Amino acid sequence: MSLPAVACPPTSADRRIVIVGGGYAGTTLAVRLGRALKRRPRPGVEVLLIETSPCQQALSELDLVAVGPERPEFCELWLPAVLKDLPVRTCFNRVEHIDAERRVVVLAGTEEISYWRLIVATGAVPFVPPVPGLAEHAITMWSVADAQKLQTRAREQSKLAASMPTSELRRQALSFTVCGGGATGVEVVGTLGQLLPKRAAEVGLDPHDLNIHLVEGRQEILYDLKPAQRARARQRLSKIGVEVVTGSMVERVNDSSLTLADGREVPASTLVWCGGAKADPHAAQWGFALDNAGRIPVSAESKAEGFDDVYVLGDVAAFRHPKDGRVLPMLAQFAITSAEHASRNILAELDCGPTTPFIPNQHGEFVSVGPSWGVGWMFGLNLSGLPAIFMKRLTYVLYWWQVGGLKLAWKRGRELLAMQR
Repeated sequence: MSLPAVACPPTSADRRIVIVGGGYAGTTLAVRLGRALKRRPRPGVEVLLIETSPCQQALSELDLVAVGPERPEFCELWLPAVLKDLPVRTCFNRVEHIDAERRVVVLAGTEEISYWRLIVATGAVPFVPPVPGLAEHAITMWSVADAQKLQTRAREQSKLAASMPTSELRRQALSFTVCGGGATGVEVVGTLGQLLPKRAAEVGLDPHDLNIHLVEGRQEILYDLKPAQRARARQRLSKIGVEVVTGSMVERVNDSSLTLADGREVPASTLVWCGGAKADPHAAQWGFALDNAGRIPVSAESKAEGFDDVYVLGDVAAFRHPKDGRVLPMLAQFAITSAEHASRNILAELDCGPTTPFIPNQHGEFVSVGPSWGVGWMFGLNLSGLPAIFMKRLTYVLYWWQVGGLKLAWKRGRELLAMQR
């Protein structure tokens, strides 16, 4: 949730670095620039982070909030706390317009902020296609608030099921369907499959009355992983009671089910939509070139086409890999590593040095299939089960360490272990 517009106090900085967006890319960049300027101040240089909310959320851990204890704080990062000891100013406001010719960012309330370098890192939003009934009945999974909606919904459906006289009616009340067989969808449905039986038993329901489905329009789930890893994920989902339905797109949705294009009907008293994301549509209104997906094409140095003073990072950027020309997928690791590289380039520009191209290198990818089991790879090595879930959680804790230091990483690690999975 965004806050009311807050004015940014004026300063006399000659070289202001304005970062728009406080997600993985924006926060990583602000922290790295802040630490560098703290170690060696540059006269007249200022870093300003503009973001609508003071709280960043770890999207990859929302499934734990959705079904677990009511402790969302372990996947929230408060930006004022992270930046309080760094020479980085924050402004919690919304960018309305960017005037690249004048080098000015216009905020809500018509306030103007000039910049020497601008970084657009506003991320992505969930993509909900115009399927009849979908927007009205589905819960997206893009924030702590979304995860808490699912948690509340699961609790309400459990109460409803407890009042039902037959197993058939209870199964309908306890029908949970997740649409989208990518990482987010598999993580959410895996957590539902592993934890809902325990939650049902705690309130006197028969776990066998649970009716959990994962729907994917393509023929397979987890297309970013190798076939062997996809097969392991499907086996795990089957083991924890999740039925996987693939090969047909959703055609319409009502309050109790969804219908696929091939005529199949899937019960869905609770529907979670994890069917993809699109680049922040606000950034598309700021005068930059766009590709067919609404992302901003960038150079090898991650700069917007035609602008030597504007960097674009993370999900909103259409960065093409120098080896094969493919646009990088919307992954947190690319947002983080591109921000790390951009920080080095910006510091070089401050010191009148040369910039270098960003060379993306994906070291691995892990997906949880329930809180205690995972699948993925690293450095060419395939992992599944406990080793994979350990690596997924470790990457989560490492991010907190990178932006908040050892104290925050230790705190988040303990909170994760204390979730009583």
